[in-house]
Amino acid sequence: MFDKITGDVMGPLEIKGGLEINGTLHGGAVVTGQLDMIGIVDGPLEVRLDGHADVEAIVKGDVHIRSGRLRMRGIIEGRLGAKPGSADVQLAVGTVINGRRLEADGTFTPMQPGTEFSFPDDVAMMALQPDASWARVA
Repeated sequence: MFDKITGDVMGPLEIKGGLEINGTLHGGAVVTGQLDMIGIVDGPLEVRLDGHADVEAIVKGDVHIRSGRLRMRGIIEGRLGAKPGSADVQLAVGTVINGRRLEADGTFTPMQPGTEFSFPDDVAMMALQPDASWARVA
């Protein structure tokens, strides 16, 4: 069961249960439970243990996946830290990490300033592979 919050949420949060946020999370979060986030994360986001984060947002900070699962559609303004093979990391094609956009072939290309984009509902997802490459999710 998910608790649901809309609007501004003051963090940082430690999410151990199920939480759905539609708005802005100030201060970031550590997720060991389950987070469904739509909006803006103003701070770092970390997924640990069996945590699961499903994020459609702009993350104004770094994202670290120690273990667990991350599904991301949006923009990570910082760095993505993930150890291949230790976590299930999936990014939507078009996700931007530190100014570089994930393409359908698994490569990253620099984003031009002012570029607008959106994610269709059926956008392809790419999974982080053990060799640190990205491959389309079947």
